[in-house]
Amino acid sequence: MSRRDGRGPLRFVGSAGLAAATLAVAGCVPDAVTAEGRAVATLYAGFVVIAAVVGAIVFGLLTFAILRYRGGPERGLPPQDRGHWRLEAIWTGLPVLAVVGLFGATLVVLGRVDARSEAPAAEIRVEAFRWGWTFRYPSERITISGIGRPGPEVVVPVGEPVRVTLAATDVVHAFFVPQFLFKRDAIPGRENVFEFTVEDPGTYRGQCAEFCGIGHARMPFAIRAVPRPDYDAWLAAQPRDAVSAGPSASP
Repeated sequence: MSRRDGRGPLRFVGSAGLAAATLAVAGCVPDAVTAEGRAVATLYAGFVVIAAVVGAIVFGLLTFAILRYRGGPERGLPPQDRGHWRLEAIWTGLPVLAVVGLFGATLVVLGRVDARSEAPAAEIRVEAFRWGWTFRYPSERITISGIGRPGPEVVVPVGEPVRVTLAATDVVHAFFVPQFLFKRDAIPGRENVFEFTVEDPGTYRGQCAEFCGIGHARMPFAIRAVPRPDYDAWLAAQPRDAVSAGPSASP
């Protein structure tokens, strides 16, 4: 004889609420401001939609089976079925197709993120160190370096590809701008090269995202994207062959 204590519906409501909260949290990502970030955001949205569909199917079928075939003192054992090859083929084939499709879409987006343009509008060498950043524009002989908050600020043109060569001088750091939806490690003895194209003018805060020691939290920086005329004016105003501290001065 089964015992009903009224907790079944509460558990179901709790599970449904948890699923809804998971979907809400999954949607809490920053609005992408780069072409590469928008590709990542589109891929991520596809993953969330497919996960929601799978969750709805699984919860729906479980709920139907629990309610339709629940036991009780007046019910015996429901009819038993030893197998159904068509259903088994469907619930095996559909997940395989979904995984293969997501894998293919991921490869396409990774190719977009790792793509290199033939003639980037700006080339910046970024060096991370404890506890700050140095940004160099080699062709313009401009260097901006700073430690502490608010960190150094560099300027890039809007709508044009910017190539970054990333390195570290001591330990592993990471270049991370939340609104770029992108993180790349800065590793001593190794250069990581990538590009981004900022599509919306504005100032975007970044931070070292790899725990690198006691001063890790004091390694912010900023990237300011401006139209081409403003970018050219900024380049012309910067000192050559000298290190500019930028706006950062506080430890």
